[in-house]
Amino acid sequence: GLVACPLQTVAMPQVRTRLWSQGAEGMGYKYRGLCHGMVAMQQQEGIRGLFKGFGSVALLTPLAHGLYFLSYEWAKGKIRKNNRSNHWMSDSTTHLLAGCFANGIGNIVWTPMDVVKQREQAAVGRRFEGPIHGLISVWRTQGFFQGLQKGYWSGMLTYG
Repeated sequence: GLVACPLQTVAMPQVRTRLWSQGAEGMGYKYRGLCHGMVAMQQQEGIRGLFKGFGSVALLTPLAHGLYFLSYEWAKGKIRKNNRSNHWMSDSTTHLLAGCFANGIGNIVWTPMDVVKQREQAAVGRRFEGPIHGLISVWRTQGFFQGLQKGYWSGMLTYG
């Protein structure tokens, strides 16, 4: 459990990001697959290379989950309050709509986290000095909507 969880949630997405971006201009790596990528990264960059981008995940996930659950409960309460008098909506629909609303709020934090994480993962060597530096760098160079929120709508369509 202790070994499998970090490998599954951090190291494998690290290799997946590299596999997706290999061949792009400036990317100096070529992996034959997941296992080859993990071994090559560990040999070339050390064990830390497999966990690049984890800082942004560790920093922003608690905030994103807090916003998600807070907005979920708020939306569920509002929908139920409005639904009491005429019962036009099922309980399942209430949960679905509250979940979609909460995901929209949580994605405001999850998306910048993913942007910084994936840019750090795709880079050979160190791209940012840490998650805060990554957030500030993307904000300064590309702005909030074009940089930090890039992929917001695809996240909404995926997770809903």
